[in-house]
Amino acid sequence: MQFMNECASTPAFIAQYCDAELKKGLKGKNEKEIDDRLSAIVRLFCCLHGRDIFIKSYTKFLASRLLNKTLLSQEAEQEMLQKLKVECGVNTMNKISKMFTDIEMSKELQKNFKESA
Repeated sequence: MQFMNECASTPAFIAQYCDAELKKGLKGKNEKEIDDRLSAIVRLFCCLHGRDIFIKSYTKFLASRLLNKTLLSQEAEQEMLQKLKVECGVNTMNKISKMFTDIEMSKELQKNFKESA
């Protein structure tokens, strides 16, 4: 897999592919097919030297999906985070997982505000 690391943009491209899969590529797929695709992305991630670049790009794309409400499946997103957690460590992925908590908290605050107004 040395060829993947010859181009400095490979981690960002893999993150972009992951974003496309999580937005629309997994639509209509069953649980096994989703798991296979996400596992394939994580296997590519394991071969990268620029893992930090992938994580930074993945985080940016995830934030965009959350804010624009373009998530195809929250379960698939959580599964991807779990797979990355095994490879990256808990601390890195907890920071990313916190985005889901923040979105839920924001929804709750908006609901409470609308009810009180």
